[in-house]
Amino acid sequence: MSISVVLFTCDLRLHDHPPLRAALNGTEQVVPLFVRDQAVDAAGFAAPNRLAFLADCLRDLDAGLRERGGRLVVRHGSLVEEVCKVAVEADADEVHMASDVSAHAHRREERLRRALEAEGLRLHVHDTVTTAVAPGAVVPAA
Repeated sequence: MSISVVLFTCDLRLHDHPPLRAALNGTEQVVPLFVRDQAVDAAGFAAPNRLAFLADCLRDLDAGLRERGGRLVVRHGSLVEEVCKVAVEADADEVHMASDVSAHAHRREERLRRALEAEGLRLHVHDTVTTAVAPGAVVPAA
C-alpha cells in the first residue's frame, strides 16, 4: 500500500490544496500532518492571540478531515524531526507540502528534503503561491 504524508504549514484548508490533491491522486492512504514548529515559537510567534487563532484553524481543518473519514495528526517540536517520525511511523513513501517564499521556509524545506532522503523518502513541494510576479523574479538592485 502506498502512503503519503501531507504536511500542512500556513495553508490550513482542504479546498484548493495542491499538496493534498496530489497525495490523494497518487497514493492509497494519506496522513494529514501539522507540526507546531518550536523554531517558529522561539522566534516570538507564539503570542496568545496567534495560538488561539491557530487552535481554531486546526480544529476546523480536523473537522473537515473527519467529515471525509480522516483525522489531523498534530505534533509539536522540530518540524524536520517530527515529519520524519510521522512518515516512518506511518511507513509512508513520500511527503507532500506547499511551497513558501520566506528564507526560513526555504531553509526548512532543504533540511526536510535531506532528512527524508536519508530515510529513503521523497519530498514533493507544490506551488501554491499566487502572486502577480513569481517569487524571486524581482530582486533589489545591488
